[in-house]
Amino acid sequence: MKNCIFYFLMLALLFLVGSCKDSDDNKSTGATYDPNQPVTVESFMPAGGKLREKVIVKGSNFGTDKSKVKVYFVDGTAERQSTVINVDDETIYCLAPRQLPGGNHIKVVVEDKEVITDATFEYEQAQNVSTIAGSQNVRKSEDGTLAEASFEYTWGIGAVGNNTVLVFQRDNPRVRLVSVDDNKVTTIHPGFKAGKPAVTKDRQKVYAAGWEGGHTIYMYTKGTGWAPTRIGQLGTQYAGRVLSVALDKSEEWLYFVDANKKFARFNVTTQEIEDIATLEISGSLHSNGVYLVYHPLYDCFFMSNQLTYSVYRLEKDGTCEVFAGSSTQARVQDGYREEAYFAQPNGMAIDEDGNFFIVEGFKAYVLRKISVEDGYVSTVAGMVDVASQIDGTPLEATFNYPYDICYDGEGGFWIAEGWGQAVRKYAVE
Repeated sequence: MKNCIFYFLMLALLFLVGSCKDSDDNKSTGATYDPNQPVTVESFMPAGGKLREKVIVKGSNFGTDKSKVKVYFVDGTAERQSTVINVDDETIYCLAPRQLPGGNHIKVVVEDKEVITDATFEYEQAQNVSTIAGSQNVRKSEDGTLAEASFEYTWGIGAVGNNTVLVFQRDNPRVRLVSVDDNKVTTIHPGFKAGKPAVTKDRQKVYAAGWEGGHTIYMYTKGTGWAPTRIGQLGTQYAGRVLSVALDKSEEWLYFVDANKKFARFNVTTQEIEDIATLEISGSLHSNGVYLVYHPLYDCFFMSNQLTYSVYRLEKDGTCEVFAGSSTQARVQDGYREEAYFAQPNGMAIDEDGNFFIVEGFKAYVLRKISVEDGYVSTVAGMVDVASQIDGTPLEATFNYPYDICYDGEGGFWIAEGWGQAVRKYAVE
C-alpha cells in the first residue's frame, strides 16, 4: 500500500515539475547532466503493466533535457522505445511501449552513456478480436456508418494509417474505404475486381492489379482522397489470374505471380514490365491465384498456395522453395515450420519484428503465426474448422473464411472475410 501511495505521489510531483519549465520546452529545472559521471538506475515502478503504463525510473545523472534521454524496453526480439514525458536528473517519467509479453529489461540512454536494469518489467499483453464493419448475415454492398455498411465477399485489404483500410471485394466488385475514426464506409472504386493490394511504407499510396483480363493497374493516393488512377496494365500475356501484388524495399516495382506460375514485375513509374521466371515448383497454383507478401528482413517474397497447403519462399530471381507446410497434409498442426501443416493458407502480413501472420480458409478458419525468431508456427486466434463470427479473446473468437490480412504498424491486424462479408481486427497491445 505504501508503495502505491509513493508511486502516485511521484506521478503528481513529476506532473508539477513538468509544468514549471525553462524557456526550452525540453528542459525542466534541476541538476544538469554531467558527462564525467556515470548514469545509474536504482529502481523502477510499477513492476509491470500494459501498453502506455506510466513508469517511473529512479537513478542519477539523467539531466533535465528530455530530448537527450531515451528509454527502451528490451524484450527477446527488439528494443522498444518509450515515450519520455519528463526528466528531473534523478527521475524519469515515461510510458511503456508495446512489447512482447513477459519480463523485459529497461535501458536508459543519456547522450553517449547507457545503463540497463537487472530487474525486468512484466509486460501484460492484451489481445482481442473484434468486428469493425459488415456481417455474415447481410450480403449487400451498402455504404454508411460502420454499423450500417455491408460487404459481399471481401478478399483483399490494405492498411493506410489512422485506423483506415482499403477493402477489395470479389463479388459485386468494388473498392471500399473503411475509416474507424470517421465511422464511415465509402465506395471509392465501383466495378474493379482485385485482390491483395500493395501499400507504400509511408501509407500514402496503394497499388492494385485487376484479377483477370489485361490486369489493369490502379493507384490510390491519400492526397486525392484515395480516388483511383489508372497507371498501366500487365497485359494478356499473363493469362493466369493475379490475386495479389507486392512492393519490394525500393517501392519502384510491383511484383506478382499469375496462376500459371509466371513471376514478373511492373515498374510503377515507367510502366516497364520484366519477366523474371516461371516458378519451378511441384503441383499447380490455385486457379484464383496466390497471395504474395514482401519480407524486408530477408529481402525476398513469400507466397501462399491453397492447392498445395504451403507457404513458399520466393527470391527475386525466381528461385522458389517450400518454407512451411506440405502438399500432402491439408490440416492445422502447430510446430516448427518444417513440421507444421496448413489447411488452406491465404493472405499474409509481416509485423515490425518480421513475424508472419497468415489467415487460413476452408477447414481451418484461423489466424496462424510463424515466429521469425525460431520458425515456430502457432495458432493465435480462431477455432479450427469452426466457421462463424464471434468477437472476444483470441481463444474465444471465430472467423468465417478469413481471406486476407494486413498490418497497420500499431498492433492492429485487419482481416477481410470471404463468407463472413466483414472487416475484422485482431488487436495486440
